[in-house]
Amino acid sequence: MTNKIRVTNTHAGYGEGHPRLKLASVHSDESPRGDEGEEYQLTAEHTLIGSGPEVDIHLDGLDTVHAEIRHTRQDEYVLLLHGVGETSFYANTTLPGGELGYLLRTGYRFELGPHVLSFLRDEYADHGRPFGGRTGGEFSHQQTQSPQPGQEAVGERPSYDIEQAADGEG
Repeated sequence: MTNKIRVTNTHAGYGEGHPRLKLASVHSDESPRGDEGEEYQLTAEHTLIGSGPEVDIHLDGLDTVHAEIRHTRQDEYVLLLHGVGETSFYANTTLPGGELGYLLRTGYRFELGPHVLSFLRDEYADHGRPFGGRTGGEFSHQQTQSPQPGQEAVGERPSYDIEQAADGEG
């Protein structure tokens, strides 16, 4: 008997898929390496990263507020750089107010000072991997999924509303 995997779209519930940042490495001899591999859960609508007292993720050697991750109503995670940083991708979305952001997908890496971080989200909930990630096919073999929240039609870019939903849902 063969087990069939039911392939669906990636519009999982708001915030599902265990979204997180993983500290991949620290490049400086002065920075402690004991926190390498640490994971930071992305459970808030706004997550501040830096070295100041008000940040959610404290990393030595960064500006007070160096970067932030915003969770949109469309259930996407967007990186905004306030300090110097390098990414494995280009600024690919414009937020209301004209801010350039980086729409995060599983495996995207970015450097903030001596710290290298990766964004991770289980494939079944990562909107960039239609129909369950590799289970649903790759590239030209992927099925087309229904529009994600904020899209009028498949293939159209959603408009990203970064204001927090009143009930915490998108």
